[in-house]
Amino acid sequence: MKIHLQPFLVGLLIFAVSCAGSGPSSQNQPAEYITETEQLLGFQQEISADYLRPHLTAFAHDSMKGRETGTPSEKKAAEYLADEYKALGLKPAGDNGSYFQNFELNATKSDSIVFELYAKDGTAKERISRSVASKNKTADFARLFGGTDTLSGKVVFAGFGVSDQERGVAHLDGVDLKNKWVMVFQNTPNVVDGDTLIDPKIDARKRFQIIMRQGAAGILIVPAKEPREFDVIAQKMQGSFGETGRMSLAYRESGGSNEFSGGYNVVKPGLVVKLLGLKSVEELTDYRQKLIGRITDFQPKELHYQLTQIPYSSKEVIPSQNVLALHEGADPELKEEVVVLTSHYDHVGIGEPDSTGDRIYNGADDDGSGTIGLLNIAKAFAEAKKRGIKPERSILFLNVSAEEKGLLGSRYYSDHPVFPMEKTAANLNTDMIGRIDSTHKSEGIEKYAYIIGAELISSDLDSLIKVANKQSGEITLNKRYNDLNDPQQFYRRSDHWHFGRKKVPFAFFFTGIHEDYHRPSDEVHKIRFEKMASILRTMYATTVMIANAENPPVVDNQEFIEITKSDN
Repeated sequence: MKIHLQPFLVGLLIFAVSCAGSGPSSQNQPAEYITETEQLLGFQQEISADYLRPHLTAFAHDSMKGRETGTPSEKKAAEYLADEYKALGLKPAGDNGSYFQNFELNATKSDSIVFELYAKDGTAKERISRSVASKNKTADFARLFGGTDTLSGKVVFAGFGVSDQERGVAHLDGVDLKNKWVMVFQNTPNVVDGDTLIDPKIDARKRFQIIMRQGAAGILIVPAKEPREFDVIAQKMQGSFGETGRMSLAYRESGGSNEFSGGYNVVKPGLVVKLLGLKSVEELTDYRQKLIGRITDFQPKELHYQLTQIPYSSKEVIPSQNVLALHEGADPELKEEVVVLTSHYDHVGIGEPDSTGDRIYNGADDDGSGTIGLLNIAKAFAEAKKRGIKPERSILFLNVSAEEKGLLGSRYYSDHPVFPMEKTAANLNTDMIGRIDSTHKSEGIEKYAYIIGAELISSDLDSLIKVANKQSGEITLNKRYNDLNDPQQFYRRSDHWHFGRKKVPFAFFFTGIHEDYHRPSDEVHKIRFEKMASILRTMYATTVMIANAENPPVVDNQEFIEITKSDN
């Protein structure tokens, strides 16, 4: 049965949770520990900018070299966290009495990709182009991402690659896309001169999803600007060859990475001219403009060409590790249950330089903010323990790695949990909580967090967060992305997903994408520490209330249960 807590019951919930320490379970408490919720909540003041700033400054320093999975810098970051948990007095919960849960990743290193283009006329087939993309060469096609599968298929030209029935746009209708390469212009003209031609909700991500769900082999992007744009992209992509790329969990025979492996390539404009039977690149530019003017008249068409993509790569095994620290609960029975707090401590390492020449992707917000935030929450519980106050259930601090490689560290933990999933009361995950997105910046709102999950999976957890927030951070709880139909699908794009798929109630605390996302400019001097501390206080208070609740939150959203049936 789905339970909803009405507003007039919120006060009763506050009373019930705060008195949990004096309920039946507290009769078995060791005399030396107090478990009163109200007293535990008082330690939220240990969460402060004064603690967060120096630790995040060290954790996101250039010397950490971007904390990329499987590198010495990732190991250095893991040891930093373990040392801090040890200093706080938390117990190691990893392998062999350590703070580390070790796992192996299979990694693919891309050496080159061969592209072969054939002209087809009935059964006749003639190769008209063969080009190789590698560290030393550019080809007629430049890989944007994916590209690890060998693919071969006919080419379909689909204009802007969208269908919007309401506005009469049918660029994907009437042609079978299965096992085909779908060639489309780069930028979708959603709004032109104030006129909405295509639903703005159909962005590049949505278009990609729609095309690939129809079984396409891959997508070919026609650059919207001058030919030089292709050369810049192709030269930039050369840097990915010879570098460690796609990763998967070694123990999973079927892989384990969520990374796209099909084809997503930009096409050399001169070659597009040939494919479309045009005379020049200038004519291609005019063609695009005319297509915008008659956007409802266009119908997709299969071209008399076939493209083959053949990747060459090598394999290696890379070690990685999650960091686990336990704050043991006080109740002899309930301490076997855990509230798991998660963040990912890896980032994307050293890569393409920005306009300043900076090549180190420090990841101060992504996810240095969440990771150091968990350390500060751990400190609050440790200080309470020093004064003889502990929660009834245990708290597991879990900093996972390989999130940037496809949520692999959290996947490993969910398949190899230290505490059984049925004994996991809830998961609170945090990623990127130190900045403000453009929406809230324009509104002048700083103290907020997007809450994803909660009522999406458990109405109980949602109610607890609301109550906890009133007694702690008093942040704005924004549910903009808390939607199973959200096109960005944030409910499955961070580490909480691997708890949700195991039917563990979760809530994701997140403040949105900003202009420095996955850029070298994601640096500590841009972090808003007071705002970050407010979010962490709400997380701390929520953790206390879950840990001391008579009954943990239950999964009660049947729609979410149905969605996750195939993900276990």
